[in-house]
Amino acid sequence: MAPAKQVSIADIMTALDAQTAEQVQLLRDIIGSLYADLIEHVKWNAPSYVLDGEDRITMNLRNKEGVVKLVLHMGATRPEEKKGAPVLADDEGLVEWASDIRGLIAFADAHDIRAKEPALRRVLVSWLAIDHRAPGS
Repeated sequence: MAPAKQVSIADIMTALDAQTAEQVQLLRDIIGSLYADLIEHVKWNAPSYVLDGEDRITMNLRNKEGVVKLVLHMGATRPEEKKGAPVLADDEGLVEWASDIRGLIAFADAHDIRAKEPALRRVLVSWLAIDHRAPGS
């Protein structure tokens, strides 16, 4: 049996419609400019970004709303508290929190991304500055 073909970022980009591809590329450009140490790879069939060995930002390209979302998360090394207070104070009001360490930022279109870019950069820099390890570890 032949091994399954590894999906690449290029494969994902080619498969997207023009509008979604534009949004994904804008987000890739923004996220890629934040930290030299961020590593882009594929997770959940979408671009994802690793810092210090943990996935921290992943795009959600297939959701019931049909929009592009960023998922802010902390990999598997930190336990998630669904009803816990978010570890990041989102003064920008961009993040919809699903737990203490998992939030979503949704974008309607490329114009929405451009309009939110300054605030998005501030949120992402703050997010990546948080230690992803469980407190006390």
